[in-house]
Amino acid sequence: MNRELEPKVKEALQKGQSIDNIKTALVSQGFLEDEVAEAIQSIKGPEQNKEEKTNNLLLSVKEVLDRIGYGFSSVQFINILFYLTGAGFFLIGIINGLKTILSLIISSFLQEYAKARSISKKFMSNAGILFGISFLVIAAAIVIKSLLLFSIALLVGSIGVVTYGDLYNKLVEQTLKKEKMGKFLLKISHYGVLITGVCLVFSGYLFDKFPIFNAQKIWLFGKSTPLYGYLIAFEITAIAFILSGYVLHYIKDKKIESQKIQGFIGEYWRRIRNESKDFLRNKYLATLLIASAITGLVQILGNSYYGIYIYKQLNFVGLGGFLNVAVIFAIAIVISFLGPAFSKYLNKKVGLAPSLVFGTALLAIMPLVAIYNPHFMNITVANAFSVLGAAILGMSQGLLIRKLLNEEQRKLYFAAMSIVVIIPLIILVPIGAWMAQAYGLLSLFKILAITLLAIAAPVYFILVLMANKLRL
Repeated sequence: MNRELEPKVKEALQKGQSIDNIKTALVSQGFLEDEVAEAIQSIKGPEQNKEEKTNNLLLSVKEVLDRIGYGFSSVQFINILFYLTGAGFFLIGIINGLKTILSLIISSFLQEYAKARSISKKFMSNAGILFGISFLVIAAAIVIKSLLLFSIALLVGSIGVVTYGDLYNKLVEQTLKKEKMGKFLLKISHYGVLITGVCLVFSGYLFDKFPIFNAQKIWLFGKSTPLYGYLIAFEITAIAFILSGYVLHYIKDKKIESQKIQGFIGEYWRRIRNESKDFLRNKYLATLLIASAITGLVQILGNSYYGIYIYKQLNFVGLGGFLNVAVIFAIAIVISFLGPAFSKYLNKKVGLAPSLVFGTALLAIMPLVAIYNPHFMNITVANAFSVLGAAILGMSQGLLIRKLLNEEQRKLYFAAMSIVVIIPLIILVPIGAWMAQAYGLLSLFKILAITLLAIAAPVYFILVLMANKLRL
């Protein structure tokens, strides 16, 4: 627990302040919400009634199932399988870009829709099941070597996971406050990282043990049947999300009065447009939007191809093709957990804006190492630093926006940012995917590194200068 928080929480409780007011005040001071909840819980205890205890158990089971599902369905593995099925770099980049754009649009819509109308647990459950089933469709696409079916399954799966994730997070907020969660559920981000990492490594072992080519065969129902590691992993994923959706049905949620839904979408977009104009007039926010779009583009293209590059580069060394990728990204997952705490420490020492520059520099390490020193240990460290840099960027940007805008403005800002970022992505992602196809991955990685160091970092440096005036 953060030692600074305990006396602050005790003092606020002695003054008779409500838990919600204490949380709001401390989070606005830059403390992490989980840290605040943990401090409150250590002083007051969870104080759960029977319904909250039941929900706590169900949510804990569901979180474990979700982490298992995510661990066995690595995005990097999916991109590699897409490549091995016959997809070119251009198609892989385009589909990953479309997934991101769809995610931004759907997430923005759902956040507003959920305010106007209560969404049933059945709908959330179906979204999770759809996400799980999409992996079985991907497996079928690999068997019949259909790039069209593979692409459709990826896009449909992205719709399912975004819908499932956004609505589930809202359900948890309405059902069980953080300070009333049990220790396991409150620290699921800690345990979840380990669960996902272990499942990712085991998944990599299955992929290599039962490869897509020269598959081992077993006797099943009197016939010789090939056994594929990806099929086993994706079946585990599907089962995990189906069971998770089943558990979701038993969670007791609170009924919330719905607003009239007629006309809310039009009103929402009008507000977004108006607020976007105001935000873009603010030079600081406009500069931050530009920097966010640049780093977002780099991350989309990098995440589309890093796994494929590592698989090709290290296929016959180390632990093997998929297992090498699994270990490298499992380590990165664990390291990313340090992002919020490290970012907070960094922000205290040097300020928010310099942290953004540092995070950008870390993000550039992965493409640089891939170009100039692509050995297993070097790539492992570089990928971990790159993921840590992304975590620092995300955390620092969130803290910065929290300082600049009130809660309502923040919601509108992030909604506006989703829409504004889509425009450059529609243009630039296809260009990056074409470069990967025409000139190879190393050429693209050079462009990504140059973009981060020669464009994104200077833009953040401008933010530093501007921040000095705002004392950020």
